[in-house]
Amino acid sequence: MSTISPHPERIYLFRHAQAVWPEPTMRDFERPLSKRGVDDAAEIARRMKAAGYVPEVILSSSAMRCRQTADAAYRALDRIPSCRFIDDFYQAAPVTYIEAISDHADRQSVLICGHNPGIEETLLMLVGYEAFNATCPYGFPTAGIAVLDHAGAQQQAGDGAPEWKVTAFLAP
Repeated sequence: MSTISPHPERIYLFRHAQAVWPEPTMRDFERPLSKRGVDDAAEIARRMKAAGYVPEVILSSSAMRCRQTADAAYRALDRIPSCRFIDDFYQAAPVTYIEAISDHADRQSVLICGHNPGIEETLLMLVGYEAFNATCPYGFPTAGIAVLDHAGAQQQAGDGAPEWKVTAFLAP
């Protein structure tokens, strides 16, 4: 399990929604969301708002499919969070996401919109195998969002408990 220090109190890990298959001349970075992806991103964003899940900042890969997924959340949340697009999130390892979260520790909550396998591996690193398998036993689905809260004193007790706990998981 990984430690984030300093850290916000809540982290949202959002895997981009389903993208179209690439055409012969299309770069992977430029793949947009499919019709299903557009609908799923909008639905998850509405469910986030209804549940009161409003991050202070959205940090997203600058790849087209992530930009569109993050934009769905930004619009559904009435443009309350600030939104930044980060080139380094494309094909990022978990350490890249974790560093970005730590860099925004002054925020109460941070949403990371990114790609697999990085998003899935980040969740695994933060909550451990048991919680990961209970949360998404078949892998982290497209348009899925994990809501993680800091475990607080439980982690500080040094009992080996994960630093983060999954408090919700939304998927299409």
